[in-house]
Amino acid sequence: MWAERTVYQRAFRATPVALWVLQRASGVLLGPLVALHILVPGLALSSVLNGVLLLVLLVHGYSGVCRLGAAKTKNALYKTTAIAWCIAVALFGSLVVLAGS
Repeated sequence: MWAERTVYQRAFRATPVALWVLQRASGVLLGPLVALHILVPGLALSSVLNGVLLLVLLVHGYSGVCRLGAAKTKNALYKTTAIAWCIAVALFGSLVVLAGS
């Protein structure tokens, strides 16, 4: 999945295109979703909006932490950190979504 490259005598791993696209797309979606959540008081209680916001946040965070591991030699540690982060955010985020409904 990670392509090994050497540029200027430095070895690194290139981010897969799918992971790069997920990071960028989720980042673009976060802005309008957070704005809706904050600016429209009635929508802040919507479990659908909160669920979509939670899903986009999870995708953005997971892909971001995985991309950090591309430049490091401890890729397994970053992958484990990404999964632990997703579990914690999903757990607390689902409690918020369920409390709003």
